[in-house]
Amino acid sequence: MRKFGPRPSDDDEGDSIRQPCAACQRRFLKGDYTTLVALGPGDDEEEQQRARRGGPYNAIAVEVHWACATGKEEE
Repeated sequence: MRKFGPRPSDDDEGDSIRQPCAACQRRFLKGDYTTLVALGPGDDEEEQQRARRGGPYNAIAVEVHWACATGKEEE
């Protein structure tokens, strides 16, 4: 699992700042550390076939706080 952060300024347009974490529903704020949690291949048939074969595929993922995914506090 890759750790991202700290989150940049909340002035970044189009960023996930101010969006809710999929795990705890608290908003992402400046300075937060996050990670992506892979859900699976989604509805893409080619990616589904790759996943079924056990090969690499592009996954649909959701962003969550680092602590929500790992139980570890941010450093």
